Amino acid sequence: MASEISQFAANLIAAKMFSLASCVMLFYDIFLTIDKEVERIWKRPFTPLTVLWFLNRYLSPLGYIVIIVSFHDNWEKSVCNRYVLYPEALKIVTAFTIGVIFILRVYAMYGRSQVVLIGGGTLLIAELAVKIWAFTDGTSLDLPSGLVGCILVGRSDRRFAMTWIAELVFDSVVFLATLFRAIALNRLRFGNTHSLIELILRDGIAYFAVISVANLVTVLIFMFAHPDIKAINASFSTLITSLMVSRLILNLREAPAADANQRIYGSSFPVPSIVGASHFHDFEMVTTKQSSS
Repeated sequence: MASEISQFAANLIAAKMFSLASCVMLFYDIFLTIDKEVERIWKRPFTPLTVLWFLNRYLSPLGYIVIIVSFHDNWEKSVCNRYVLYPEALKIVTAFTIGVIFILRVYAMYGRSQVVLIGGGTLLIAELAVKIWAFTDGTSLDLPSGLVGCILVGRSDRRFAMTWIAELVFDSVVFLATLFRAIALNRLRFGNTHSLIELILRDGIAYFAVISVANLVTVLIFMFAHPDIKAINASFSTLITSLMVSRLILNLREAPAADANQRIYGSSFPVPSIVGASHFHDFEMVTTKQSSS
């Protein structure tokens, strides 16, 4: 019995420290990129994308301050039970924000296709519905005497894991849609391998891949790991998603729309009108047009 409690305590500490490290990672990235944020976000015209940026950039780290405190503080059971669903409620808001960013990005890449917009919106609504259904099964973890923390777990592991499965499905669709578009554009440019690498980096496929892998690992841990460490990767997958999306937006705003076509495709490569002169320009125009309508 004593060895089981000792192992439980060790796993609990590992989960707390990993969550804390994930939060520090996000704050450190904000510190590293604050100069780019000022130049590429706050010195640019205010658009709905600016609002989406703010929600993604600062909602997660500020919200996770409360979560980290709840992991390490000795809250009364009644207080914990009132608060315990807060992490997943926060995740619903961040998932919506990130989902809208992804949809607008793919929508711009596909020449403002209404099929992409409607399909992406429907998929996002389905993801959020599944998340709400899954996290309402959550409850606070019962800890042995002497251990502290208000930690959200699921009554049913399979149902609770659906919150990350839904996110994984959405992210995978975005990833495949972006990859397909990058390959199609590469074929237009003589099938050059180097140009494909440029497109992959520019169109954010690397970012989508990191997010998808993080969510996949979370799902696998929830499905197959020991009960004590099932939630160990949950904070990391949420925060790395926020970090990657911030990096994606900064990458999109790296170059002015006027010379984006030259930097991505090369000055001698004529881009078909269906593609548009600049994905970044389309992305900005999409959000600006929506704000004025």
